Amino acid sequence: MLKKRKWIGFFLIAFGLILISIPLYYEWEQEKKLAALEEALSFVSEADETATGIQPIEELPFSEEELKSVVELEIPSIQLKQKVLPETTQDNLSIALTQIKPYQTPGEGNFTIAGHRGYRGDRYFRQLPNVVVGDKALLHAANQTFIYEITSSEVIDPTAVEILQDEEDISEITLITCTVDGKDRIALKGKLINGTN
Repeated sequence: MLKKRKWIGFFLIAFGLILISIPLYYEWEQEKKLAALEEALSFVSEADETATGIQPIEELPFSEEELKSVVELEIPSIQLKQKVLPETTQDNLSIALTQIKPYQTPGEGNFTIAGHRGYRGDRYFRQLPNVVVGDKALLHAANQTFIYEITSSEVIDPTAVEILQDEEDISEITLITCTVDGKDRIALKGKLINGTN
């Protein structure tokens, strides 16, 4: 009986270690892809006409065209500075923030960005619910910075897609993440107040 209890205890400990290691392995894989993305973006920004491309970078799941469309979102009030990939896919969302409407033009229409809340640290949109009306969101694209002032923050139904639509002659930004329970969405809106070179 004592021997059987030892084996059960050993099995439970091993099973617990496996459960703990799965998310850590997943996070390690995502960190490798994020590092490859950062390296490739650095290479693309420094490349000249004689550059041979980005093929040598390991763990890089993006084309050169996709990399040239990456922008960066900065929200100083929550110390957020994250890359925004040009298209929303499950893989892209696991690495960075993403454009909900693919290949948008910063400063034009309703620039929409989605991001996971993340379960550790401050990556992704974990702190997005702490952004308040009046805070600034900066969108860095190429040699330009577009400054938006947050005008609203609300919890919406996941099917409320009208929040993503463009409105005539209005330049704004929409930032979306899940609520803690994942049932609803937190949506922030901001109006463009300045676009500079």
